[in-house]
Amino acid sequence: MSMFNIGLSGLSSTQKALEVTSNNIANASTAGYKTASTEFSALYNGGQRSGVKVAATNENFEKTGGLVSTGQSLDLAITGKGFFVVSENGRLAFTQAGQFGLDANRNIVNNNGSKLQGFGIDENGSLIPGILTDLKVEAANIPAKATENIAFSLNLNSASNVIPYPIAPAAFDPADGTAFNYSQSTEVFDSLGNSHTLTQYFNHTGVNTWQVLYYIDGKPLPAADINPPAGAVVSSVEATDDAGVITTATALTITFNTDGQLEPMGTLPAPPLVPADNNVNDPYNVRELTLDFAPAGASVMAIKVDMVKSSQFGSAFGLYENNSDGYTSGEFTGVAVAEDGKVLATFSNGESKLQGQIALANFANPQGLESGNNTVWYASEASGAAIIGTASEGSFGGILAGSFMGSNVDISAQLVDLMSFQQSYQANAKTISTADEMMQILFNAV
Repeated sequence: MSMFNIGLSGLSSTQKALEVTSNNIANASTAGYKTASTEFSALYNGGQRSGVKVAATNENFEKTGGLVSTGQSLDLAITGKGFFVVSENGRLAFTQAGQFGLDANRNIVNNNGSKLQGFGIDENGSLIPGILTDLKVEAANIPAKATENIAFSLNLNSASNVIPYPIAPAAFDPADGTAFNYSQSTEVFDSLGNSHTLTQYFNHTGVNTWQVLYYIDGKPLPAADINPPAGAVVSSVEATDDAGVITTATALTITFNTDGQLEPMGTLPAPPLVPADNNVNDPYNVRELTLDFAPAGASVMAIKVDMVKSSQFGSAFGLYENNSDGYTSGEFTGVAVAEDGKVLATFSNGESKLQGQIALANFANPQGLESGNNTVWYASEASGAAIIGTASEGSFGGILAGSFMGSNVDISAQLVDLMSFQQSYQANAKTISTADEMMQILFNAV
């Protein structure tokens, strides 16, 4: 009987191994699928050999699947350790199958409707850490935002030709390339989303001294519209004609110290303008100033220009930074996902808005996870509780958008295993038939 039992145990165990191998082959193209392997254990009964059993079926979480590039913004792959977290009607599941999209309510879901989990945002657009929630994308168009700040820094070549001081702004001709050393333009937007061009002209007037003239849409900016920051010496300065009407722009004087750094004190305006309220040479902090501008039909603009990082070295003119914070209105165009898992709504004006951040999970013992349908796993006592984090943080891998992780099945290896288990199955069947023949011989001999 022991031969029968041993043979039957071999058939049963090998059949399970064949099922596992066949399932691997069937899922060779399944996103996020992990190759399973069968482990066998010898059986003994009272010291006597009793056959074999399947000790465990393990899934290979160490080997990553190949990346399948699709170009779809919500096809996501984890480039390293970690699982996506999805909610199946309130139950958390974990997967590496990163094929997601938007449902009718703009929730980010997988092909089975499970909702991708992450960290949401508050009313100010800031992430809310530590609380998992369904990630969704708000698709409302965004209104125009008037420019309020310009971060502007550059290097002015200290060896530049000197243009005799003063340059009378009324006589300044921006079309005359000899009237200034350098110029730089910045696009700004009013409250209606209309684009305007702010141009700064830089004239080298002496050792470590420069004039800056401001033009909006090709027209000079009046002195009254160039204001020092709060708390500075000068409160307001205007250049007027005899009737008190502003007639011209003004030039701002800036100076650099012997280390090439912009001095905090400068003067406004340059002669021959007539000051309305203060001494023509009153100093103030020129590293930050506000430009006021009233576009037709739109709200008055007050643009803060931060020049703190500007320098004057004996090297070529160079622009370090020229960034403004305004924009025109924009229509929703799609979704983008950054390497750290931040989800962004994108708009036709080039702007983006944070929608949340994808959460990733890991486990002390991934082999202890319970397998579920649709290439998901569930936490168990053996796996331990999920360790939640975000991409590119700690031991978690990054997120690659536009691709998903394929199966990690090696077809060639599985076919070899299939043939090996088939031979083992046939051999165990032969053991049973041989035992049967021996029993028949024994019965016939009695």
